[in-house]
Amino acid sequence: MLILAASPLYQDAANNTTWEDAANAAAEVIDYKGGISGLASDGIEYYSPTITNAIGDGVNPAEILWRTNKDEGSNTQETQNFPPSLYGTGYMNPSQNLVDAFPMANGYPVDDARSGYDANNPYANRDPRLDKYIIYNGSSISEKSVTINITDGNTDGINVTENRSTRTGYYMKKRMRWDVNLDPAASTNQPHYTPRIRYTEMYLDYAEAANEAWGPKGTGSHGYSAYDVIKAIRQRAGVGGTDDPYLEACAGSQEQMRELIRNERRLELCFEGSRFWDVRRWKLDLNEPVYGLQQNGNTYQRFLVEERSYQDYMYFSPIPNSEILKYSNLKQNRGWE
Repeated sequence: MLILAASPLYQDAANNTTWEDAANAAAEVIDYKGGISGLASDGIEYYSPTITNAIGDGVNPAEILWRTNKDEGSNTQETQNFPPSLYGTGYMNPSQNLVDAFPMANGYPVDDARSGYDANNPYANRDPRLDKYIIYNGSSISEKSVTINITDGNTDGINVTENRSTRTGYYMKKRMRWDVNLDPAASTNQPHYTPRIRYTEMYLDYAEAANEAWGPKGTGSHGYSAYDVIKAIRQRAGVGGTDDPYLEACAGSQEQMRELIRNERRLELCFEGSRFWDVRRWKLDLNEPVYGLQQNGNTYQRFLVEERSYQDYMYFSPIPNSEILKYSNLKQNRGWE
């Protein structure tokens, strides 16, 4: 609540919540985890079979603060999101916008001249999280010994089959149990759970609030800086090498560090329902078009998937009319009357 209250969208004369308040609250969670070193080393793949299968009643993985119960076995998530070639319906299609947000392995953004990004080989030498979280053309699914082909005319190609094929050139890889088999002749289930709050989110909350309260390397009373947290998160991901020169450059500017923190949050929490709310509380552009990427031979072509059309009042959602009827002093949000 403190992170939301301190965010740009909620600034108001009646709101006296500060970024320092939010940072100190998040720092208490970090203290509980044992400091920066308490960041779970396996938190990037909290959904892996190794972690999921070991969960018992009352037992949480090191990455998880709050979760749902583990089910006994299902394949609903895979049925919804596997590519069609693996008998899925491919519902979740990551955008090129998100793919572009993953830096190179050396830590530099793809649009930085120092990154080494090659537009003709766009997935080479990228942040390892890209391969863990998103299926692109040529992605390997080691558990099934298959390579996904998203070129024209193939089963997994763009818009090949209505309501099943990708619209963007990508499929979601994160959260999937690739040891699930959807072949109708021999379908299988596997246990799943859903995180409600991950400790990584608490570390990211702290980094954001600490940077706003004290700058990139200011520590407050708990002794942690935004820089310390982001360095640990990027090192865990395998980004930036030992020195992480891009992070070092960002540490000289509160504005640059803010953008880096927001981007790390976008990557770490992708497909977990955070981005929808983050772009609103930060008052980012809601009308950014959605792009995809199509491969033709050895060339890649960026294309428009969908325009967005929002008005400013849509940063807030409407209050359900049933709630308005319960309490006469509760007024509907502006624009939704």
